[in-house]
Amino acid sequence: MPDPIITNNDSSELVLGDDFYKNDIFTAGGAATFKKGMILARDSVTGKLVVFVKGGVTQENDIPKTVLPFEVVAAGAGDITVRVFTTARLRKDKLVINADGDDSNVDAVVIDELRDYGIFSEDVTELNIPDNQ
Repeated sequence: MPDPIITNNDSSELVLGDDFYKNDIFTAGGAATFKKGMILARDSVTGKLVVFVKGGVTQENDIPKTVLPFEVVAAGAGDITVRVFTTARLRKDKLVINADGDDSNVDAVVIDELRDYGIFSEDVTELNIPDNQ
């Protein structure tokens, strides 16, 4: 008998609840697609949102302030109007550090700093995904 093919479809969402949004200006460094759940910082000179850099040292780009609720595509370097969370309860595994492309380096320090700005994250166990693989 052949082995069954198991496909894991991640149907989970980023938002768990208590989500409120606002429009803001995000400065893209170049043409790129920024994933839903990407953590953003605020440039201390321009006051615009920028990509969060863990361990960064440029104009407070190492202080996570908010998260993108939707994917954003930048055609090139420059400012883009984006919608971001002012407060929310989010899944920790859906947060993204741009340099990593996932949540692998979202640690307790990043989570605590986001909480200072009204973004709460929780670990979630998916019961619809088989764990016997």
